[in-house]
Amino acid sequence: MKKIFTLIALGLLAVSCAKFTDLKPKGKNMLSSADDLELLLNIDYDSFNRQLDLFHLTGDLMCNNSNIANMIASPTPTRWSILTLWDESNIDKLPEMTAVDEDYNKFYGYIGKIANPILNSIGMGFTTGDESKIRQIEAEALCLRAWSAFLLVNKFAPAYNPATAASTPGIAFPMEDEGYVSAYSQWTVQKVYDQIVADCTKAIELNSLPVQNINQMRWSKACPYAIKALALMGMQRFDEAETAAKESLKVNDAIADYWSSEYTRALMPFMPPFEPTMVTTRKPLECEEDLFHTYSELTFGPLLTPECENALERGHSAMTRMPTDFMAFHHMLTPGFSMGITSYGLPYPSIGSMGTGANESWNTYGLKTTHQYLIVAECEIRKDNFSVAMDYLDAIRVKRIDPAIYAPLKGAVSDKARAIECLKSTALGENVYSVFNFIERKRWNQLDDMKETITKKFAISDKEYNYSLSPDSRLWTFPFPVNVVDSNPNLTNNI
Repeated sequence: MKKIFTLIALGLLAVSCAKFTDLKPKGKNMLSSADDLELLLNIDYDSFNRQLDLFHLTGDLMCNNSNIANMIASPTPTRWSILTLWDESNIDKLPEMTAVDEDYNKFYGYIGKIANPILNSIGMGFTTGDESKIRQIEAEALCLRAWSAFLLVNKFAPAYNPATAASTPGIAFPMEDEGYVSAYSQWTVQKVYDQIVADCTKAIELNSLPVQNINQMRWSKACPYAIKALALMGMQRFDEAETAAKESLKVNDAIADYWSSEYTRALMPFMPPFEPTMVTTRKPLECEEDLFHTYSELTFGPLLTPECENALERGHSAMTRMPTDFMAFHHMLTPGFSMGITSYGLPYPSIGSMGTGANESWNTYGLKTTHQYLIVAECEIRKDNFSVAMDYLDAIRVKRIDPAIYAPLKGAVSDKARAIECLKSTALGENVYSVFNFIERKRWNQLDDMKETITKKFAISDKEYNYSLSPDSRLWTFPFPVNVVDSNPNLTNNI
């Protein structure tokens, strides 16, 4: 017993003599070296094709396998029927139908399990190692948090309105000095955007990110400028957004040529005659226009809607060169027959089904240089500099439109309405297989010269069903998942 008491006494004495800063608070990340913390950043950002809410709502793509005819006829709404049919009458039922949300889990996981532990360790002075590497890892963590928060606020909160953002409830924004299991408070939309901009600004000021990423699932010097530009566009601070976008383009302004041999492969049909169709291919982590890449294999879907095809520019690669069901069956069966009858229960003759292979990825949630071109173009349109704006759009279009029919817009557009039309068409083609069509249209809904009501129709058994989604629809804001709201009394849904 005497020996036991002696050991306890010695242990207490050792603790009392230790400096407080040498002890890490319980529950905090225990990794200490820069090399250890860097391991947290080395993850795959993948499987983003499972949660297709943001694709689906805009009406550009069909993303579920429900039978549309049965959906229309059913008296009992489902989550997918409300989103598909833009059913305003049942929107109040959406929260209870959203048990979990993969987007919510993923992005808050990136903040709480990767970004904040890194920032906390560095901020508390626990991190050891090469100082330049510590600063680089800090900047990468700030980028990861800002990007995650930007995507979260765009899905779960109303769009930024400068007149009301300071009082509009937004999302929770966990900071590095908060415990991971805390019931986080709900910030206003303005406070969330301010913090996104602040994180990007600090990452830029650290001046520690490489010009070329370690790989495209790590952050480069162009990335904080790119995220900052997107956030500032949402805040309607257009001059600042254009400046940030141009800074990003100074680092990387490459645009992949989807018509070049480098981005082309032969798609062999399933039925005779077995003659290949040339389609665009996009290899993950190898596309020079990707600033930050999220892997997203979209095999067997989603489907382009007729409304989307009609809005795309003629000869656009998104319609003529993407691997589709129509091409796979070598034009013998229309996608409306091969996919529509079996899965959707309605004739849909112009639909194309995205069918990428395992070695292709369309960067569904990631950052691209082309986002920055579109930002500059829109900002120049707002200054009536139509020639400059069209020049930025042409830089994208020349790499997307069939060279046989491509014609530049520069010099051919002289009024704002036509310039906005060209901007929207180019943005649609560029973002159609990503979440950014949802993000951009939600932002445009706050602008009198950009907002519009979206329409679509289904023709079933000689009867036409017409639907519309207005700029002020509550459907533009998704509910928090039930499991989160139930466990956090500080969180209230925004729809």
